Amino acid sequence: MKKKRHFNKKLLLPLSVFAIVLAALIAMKITENGTFTVLDYSQSEPEIATYKHFFFAKRKLDSLDENAQACIQNEKKKVVAIKSGIVNFTTKDVSENTIYTTTNNEEGYLNGNYGSDGLYITTSSDGKKVLFMMSGVQGWVDVDDINLLFYDPSYNLSSYSRADDSLVHQVCLDVLNNSTTYYSIGKAPDFLKQDKTYYSYDGHYFYEDFQTMSADVRNESTANAVNEEPYYNFYQYVPHRTLTSLDQASYNEYLYRIAGIDSTAQTYPCSENESVLYDSAPLFYAQQDEVYVNASMMFSLGCNESGYGKSQYAIEQHNIFGHAAYDENPDQATMYADLADCIHQHAYYFIQQSYANPTDWRYHGSWFGDKESGINVQYASDPYWGEKAASIYYSLDQGHDFQNLPIKTLKCTETLDVKSKDGTTLYSYEKGDIASFSIIKETSDGYEVMLEAPTKNNTIDTTAPYNKEMRGTIVLEH
Repeated sequence: MKKKRHFNKKLLLPLSVFAIVLAALIAMKITENGTFTVLDYSQSEPEIATYKHFFFAKRKLDSLDENAQACIQNEKKKVVAIKSGIVNFTTKDVSENTIYTTTNNEEGYLNGNYGSDGLYITTSSDGKKVLFMMSGVQGWVDVDDINLLFYDPSYNLSSYSRADDSLVHQVCLDVLNNSTTYYSIGKAPDFLKQDKTYYSYDGHYFYEDFQTMSADVRNESTANAVNEEPYYNFYQYVPHRTLTSLDQASYNEYLYRIAGIDSTAQTYPCSENESVLYDSAPLFYAQQDEVYVNASMMFSLGCNESGYGKSQYAIEQHNIFGHAAYDENPDQATMYADLADCIHQHAYYFIQQSYANPTDWRYHGSWFGDKESGINVQYASDPYWGEKAASIYYSLDQGHDFQNLPIKTLKCTETLDVKSKDGTTLYSYEKGDIASFSIIKETSDGYEVMLEAPTKNNTIDTTAPYNKEMRGTIVLEH
């Protein structure tokens, strides 16, 4: 009889180890996602190591000294990650926007020719997208749409300063060419000192040092900011559902003070002293009365969008708000019957039915805002459009609405419901959202507020008329 062959158990362990190692090698091979070189320009020999997986290159980069001028390049010599620094968005023609995805998975867009620098936070695990902060928003952008730069004190980056009682924002328009613009956006908070430069890419927390700010943001902290509580600029966060306290004569006075305008424009191009906005105050106040939308905010937005009522679209098409004048084809701008028609359409359709309608996809709050909240999120590609409209409102207002319109702006720590008088939830803000309210009165556990949209039968109904009785309640956790 033949002897039975027995499996040699001593071989089991080596074979198992071999199989595991082989599987790991195969997995490593098939998961290779490029060629990534780690460089440290603080060293005489910058090239440190090259990897076939971005993950390992990023681990190496993270292990380097915090102050190292270190980065990762892919096989195309494109810098896809840095220790810390700047995201340069001025990489495209002015007619082309850059698309990003927020950390809440919403798509947004901006134009780098109106705001060049964002704060670099990190790079995705595959090395293809960069997380940035700019104008309040944190978003993921394709590495091919931007350039990463080390921080350099010689750059005139976006920053804030105090000029007397005003908060001034210097906005960088081109990092590499040090092109900037600046404007006063509101009353300066008390914690900002004269003759100092402050860095902030959300406009809420301010830092005297760029690198300190960068480290705080990357660590999801505000511990080293000069202010403990967030700052919200009144003129950026006033809801449109407010009534201005300015008198109508202030509009013409403002146009003359800012641009020497004292006559109505009839033809394009117009004279330097002419504008279609001259003597237009009654039209804005008529819509404030009819639709309950802040006249001064509409006027300020019209000034911002139409070059103070001098643009061709404003004069020939009666379009002072840039409606349908998209970046890629501005000649699609809407034609209106007259200026009154344009202002009515803006108040009723664009504000009531869209940007102040919590059931509409464009809704992120009815205030001017920034790229995190407000109508700037979807209305404009200029990341600082909300600030620019707020700047005009601030200059026009001269403190009147600031003194007379009580508002409450906050970042929601939990879901915040806005309820009708009988307790029905009309709409909500999610945890992490910025919410701003026009306050009627304080209650024992929160506030009575003006609603963002009209209601009918305890439901949002933007076809219903809006009036001073459109009120709701919010309960704040203490």
